[in-house]
Amino acid sequence: MASQKETMLGVVEALSNKLIDAEKMLTDLDSKIGDADCGIGVKRGFNAVLKEMPNLGQLNLGDSLKKIGLTLAYTIGGTSGAMLGTGFLEVGKSFGDKQDIDANDILSGLQQALEVIKRRGGNTEVGDKTLVDALEPAVEAVKNSVSSGEKNILNIIQNAYNAAKKGSENTINITAKKGRASYLGDRSKGTQDPGSVVIYLMFEAAFKYLK
Repeated sequence: MASQKETMLGVVEALSNKLIDAEKMLTDLDSKIGDADCGIGVKRGFNAVLKEMPNLGQLNLGDSLKKIGLTLAYTIGGTSGAMLGTGFLEVGKSFGDKQDIDANDILSGLQQALEVIKRRGGNTEVGDKTLVDALEPAVEAVKNSVSSGEKNILNIIQNAYNAAKKGSENTINITAKKGRASYLGDRSKGTQDPGSVVIYLMFEAAFKYLK
């Protein structure tokens, strides 16, 4: 049976490949409301993560996630790199030196990541048309699952994925209030936010891998 760290690294590998494959979709979306570099940057970042996989195996759970966060921040660049890097970094910090994590640990890590991402994004909220529109509903879904006594990680991640996907889809009808897309005003409506797509694809890849 795989250890939790082996499972986590398997999830990271799966979501890395998922996002690398999504390069064209992310770039097409970003070309409509951004500067068309989202897909390229995300692909570059997660290719770098895949190259780090042998080294990550030598680290504990928390440190491996922090290393992933730093790798993404340095290689993606820009706002996407800062936000995605922060997410992994904060989850890693939250896990600390723990060898085993449970649903409550996952919730704590995601809540900490969300809080810092929102703050670093200039107090970003749901409705601003950013990755928070997918991440916050996902974290809320995890919180609701844990509160109801759900301990099955697969079920929890599935609920998070469904919530993230719905939140991302909702960005189509939103006028951007943050980032480069906000310069377009009402013209930013009608296009799904690429950052939110990255988030739901991560949860989708995690769910499919664990399943």
